[in-house]
Amino acid sequence: MDTRKKNKLVATNAYPHNGELLKAYFTEHNVNRAELARQLGVSPSTVMRYFDSQSLQLGILWKTSQALKHNFVSELGEKLDVNYSTSREIELENELSDLKSKFEKMEIELAVYKNIVGK
Repeated sequence: MDTRKKNKLVATNAYPHNGELLKAYFTEHNVNRAELARQLGVSPSTVMRYFDSQSLQLGILWKTSQALKHNFVSELGEKLDVNYSTSREIELENELSDLKSKFEKMEIELAVYKNIVGK
């Protein structure tokens, strides 16, 4: 097997440029790169190199997410062409369904009360 080709991605399987994801967030939110570098324990030039990196280690994304209180891992997951719901989303969908059901019952009760009072 030609090892030079094993790491090449087919265009349809290409993944988002992680560095550009970070760079866009930094620009939009005016992030202080030097402060982030201190929090991550790296040099400011290392943070700048992250911007050029197509693929960043999960640990870097994780630590950066924690430092900036922004979920870059989730943001990348949203770009993945796979239907997936987190356990929290499923929990919220179930809660919404329950609330809709209760609301419908209350609308029926209200209609009954209006009918009784109207007579």
